[in-house]
Amino acid sequence: MKLLLCSEGFHTPNTVQACVDLVGKPKEEIAIAVINEAFAPENGDKRWVLHNLNSAADNFPGPFDIVDLLALPIEEVEARIAKCDVIFVVGGNTDYLMHVYKKTGFDKLLIKLLETKVYVGSSAGSVVMGRRPASIDYQEAFGKEKDFGTNEYMELVNLAIRPHMDSSDQPKRREDVLRKSSQGLDFPVYGLKDDSAIIVHDEKIEVVGSEPYIVQPRQ
Repeated sequence: MKLLLCSEGFHTPNTVQACVDLVGKPKEEIAIAVINEAFAPENGDKRWVLHNLNSAADNFPGPFDIVDLLALPIEEVEARIAKCDVIFVVGGNTDYLMHVYKKTGFDKLLIKLLETKVYVGSSAGSVVMGRRPASIDYQEAFGKEKDFGTNEYMELVNLAIRPHMDSSDQPKRREDVLRKSSQGLDFPVYGLKDDSAIIVHDEKIEVVGSEPYIVQPRQ
């Protein structure tokens, strides 16, 4: 399994190079399949979505497909992703993204795809691959969210991710809030700044970019 779990997608040369290294091809030859579902329930300006898409397209000039999970049969989703090297999942509302994964059957298909594909997440696209804190802790960290019936994420890595730490437009993404909202959890929580990401390669986990805030599980 090869995962690149970013706070802000291909925001820095470090995350671009990490993707290239995981794929094992020249950057110009890498084909990307984009999953861009999570932004749908979010309010406000959506220029950040364009930024994420443009950063991927600008850094990887090869084939670039956008695969709509809600519009396509799961068989076509699999066929189109099979032609690509990377599954790039853009951010937004994590609970909604997990809802879409389950509704379409992509949660099960993704396990199969990860045998051969590199997964790159941006924000919610990264968070959904780990653990979900209980709702009270979730609300402490993120504020009140719409209820999509989501109680757990993919849990392919035994940690939770909080993106956009110290971001000027995310007032709750501070170290003190992270530590308060993560007390009592039985898995670690990684608070990532927008220039950092977690690489998961089989059983090995490493960080690229700035060091994250890490809250270790209770003993």
